[in-house]
Amino acid sequence: MFAAIESFWHRLRRRLSRNEWAVRHLRLPACEGTSEEPGLLLIQIDGLPRRQLEAAMAAGRMPFLRRLREHGRYPLHTFYSGLPSTTPAVQGELYYGVKTGVPAFSFLDRERGEMGMLFDPELARRFEEKFASHSEGLLKGGSSWSNIFSGGAPPAESNFCVAHTGFGDVWRTGRILNVLFFILLQLPAMIRITSLVLIELVIGLPEAARGIFRGQWFSQELGMVLSRMCVGVALREIVTIGGKVDVTRGLPVVHLNFLGYDELSHRRGPTSAFAHWSLKGIDRAVKDLYLAAYRSQRRDYHVWIFSDHGQEETRSFAMEYPDGIKSVVAECVKTVLATEAAWRTRANGHPLPSLFRKRNVKRSALKERLLDAFSVERGDGFSIAATGPVGHLYFAQSLDDAQKRSLARQLIDHGGLPGVLHRSIDGKITWYHAGGETNVPDELPRKLKTHPEALRVELARDAVGLCHNQNSGDLILLGWNWDGSSWSFAPERGAHAGPGPDETQGFLLVPPATKLPAGASRFVRPSGLREAAMALLGRARLEKPHVVPSGQPSRLRVMSYNVHSCIGMDGRVSPRRIARVIAQQAPDLVALQELDHGRLRSRGEDQASAIAEQLGYHVTFLATITRGVERYGHAVLSRWPIRTVKVAELPTNSYSIWPEPRGALWSRVYLGNMPVNVLTTHLGLSAKERLAQMQALLGREWLGPVLDDQPIVLCGDFNLPPGTAPYRLVADRLCDVASEEDEALYTFISTRPFARIDHIFVSDHFAVERATVIRNYLTRVSSDHLPLVAELRVKQPMSTPVGT
Repeated sequence: MFAAIESFWHRLRRRLSRNEWAVRHLRLPACEGTSEEPGLLLIQIDGLPRRQLEAAMAAGRMPFLRRLREHGRYPLHTFYSGLPSTTPAVQGELYYGVKTGVPAFSFLDRERGEMGMLFDPELARRFEEKFASHSEGLLKGGSSWSNIFSGGAPPAESNFCVAHTGFGDVWRTGRILNVLFFILLQLPAMIRITSLVLIELVIGLPEAARGIFRGQWFSQELGMVLSRMCVGVALREIVTIGGKVDVTRGLPVVHLNFLGYDELSHRRGPTSAFAHWSLKGIDRAVKDLYLAAYRSQRRDYHVWIFSDHGQEETRSFAMEYPDGIKSVVAECVKTVLATEAAWRTRANGHPLPSLFRKRNVKRSALKERLLDAFSVERGDGFSIAATGPVGHLYFAQSLDDAQKRSLARQLIDHGGLPGVLHRSIDGKITWYHAGGETNVPDELPRKLKTHPEALRVELARDAVGLCHNQNSGDLILLGWNWDGSSWSFAPERGAHAGPGPDETQGFLLVPPATKLPAGASRFVRPSGLREAAMALLGRARLEKPHVVPSGQPSRLRVMSYNVHSCIGMDGRVSPRRIARVIAQQAPDLVALQELDHGRLRSRGEDQASAIAEQLGYHVTFLATITRGVERYGHAVLSRWPIRTVKVAELPTNSYSIWPEPRGALWSRVYLGNMPVNVLTTHLGLSAKERLAQMQALLGREWLGPVLDDQPIVLCGDFNLPPGTAPYRLVADRLCDVASEEDEALYTFISTRPFARIDHIFVSDHFAVERATVIRNYLTRVSSDHLPLVAELRVKQPMSTPVGT
């Protein structure tokens, strides 16, 4: 009855949902018949270092992510960005598996002889086409929001993505017009966005005035105010609305990127209260998307939350040196020309005339202003592309290794640069710094003392990849220093692209039991996340070693769960969802009640076998009701092989308010040499019936002969609270794992628990360490009961053979 009422409310809410309304009335393509197929919602918080995430959660700025971490048991992983630690490089690897696909955000495209940056749609599209020739995009068939690349999503589903933001793209697809039209029709959303934008304007103008008074650039401070309003609020809200519509449609994979924190960190630094202010709105947006994903009727969504990279606190060459890094390089070139023997005779190389002629393609004034604003500099004899702490220095004429080495040394000793990377003609890579020279990759891991040990070798490999990128500079200028300090070549207080510990370490939050590549306990890099995502979507296999339990475990984790025929409170039938609930708790033994087998209402599936197959567990099933080919009953799942001891009906009172055959399933599992008797049941609804059934279970036909000397786990839906006569009967012989009457241990009804009617009892062979009722959004919607989990410690080994 409770489930039927809750299901009705879910259906009514879907009927009135603005997202469903948008799908219907805007005629957006939606997936149908895919409710049991996996879906993936990727939420990216751009530029948020793991260290700053943890600080924000501790300070209460991200309460939803904190709840996921603490109560949802979401493990927190380090997401290693690779080099360069920029969004385009990370997305090239995440979407297409291409490591170091671009050398920085701005660089010289040597094939075309053009300097550019990845804010240019033409350049972004051209490089994405190269990546797509390597492998199919991760977002194929899905949607991409506020990213550099589309990731394989069709143009109609690539929203606010640089590679598809040309004027022709907008009007050709009409997708953005649909989103804007949808927003206009949502009066509450419009009021909210307008109010938030105005609030940011009121807060931002005084902050900008203080920045100008402290010596910040006027243009930068004005840009900051616009960024707060447009990127930090308006774009965030639009992306959230669009993402909710896309998961309502059931697209297989949706990737959204929130840019607000990254934008504000560039202005004031990643640790500033100014930047952390944006995290509150992002946290709320993540919560809205999370709930929309789990409410979707068209796809079984997994929600992964990550940051592509972090940021370092920086000083700025552009703000502290006249003409910035260009003037520093020019002075050093003049010095080596006058003093270094290697430079007195210029090499007879071939010039790169494209550096000094007009570009082959026409560029609008807007593009030229963008290039100027992001410090893509050109000078006499050399060209610099430097938008952060990594700069690429290109020479108009080819220089020999001696000339490059002498200039690199001059840049360090007299130019004040923290580091320079040089790849010689024979392939040897040297990192020049104030302390001398370091060979890459062999000597680099020992020098990276500020980094976690697990990352050092990987960083050294990626430094080699960066130097070998065909579009990297003849010398690579680095703003990061060995002592942990960092400089940027752009006018900013926070930056990323280099090898700093914060800029290379983002975070990854995934649901418990998510299958990740080997080594994920140390870090996950973009290609590893791609592997895991492709495997989840069924487009690839993720090879992981299968661990078979051996020997006798010292601990045992047991779950009892009434799954309500896998019919959730939203009315959706989903054995896959039940399997996810179980997998997230990683139990050793599972007792399930109310399972269907071959029933029309649940698509004729064998639910016990479907759940066991997804988990990789052994299973045995008992049918308590059989009508033709349709069966209904209980099951036991185990990591170890199961032997069925007895299946039989229990005494039934025909005068019960809800007469139904009741039965019990007695199985035996061997934990090494230790046999454990596992009995699961679902007792009747009348008090007399339950008492008779419990007496039978403890009598000589069932557990009576083994109660005193064999390990026993008796569990199930007993339909009775603690303190009743049947409860006292079993509690006198076995130990209740949850003996205290605590509201936190109520199991029914899942949406608003008011009673504990599911129980686990164990013999004296086990010590109860903990009993928990699993309450989260997934369990509240998956069934009308909540799962009860007991963590047991085996008191002493037992190897006495047990007969049947």
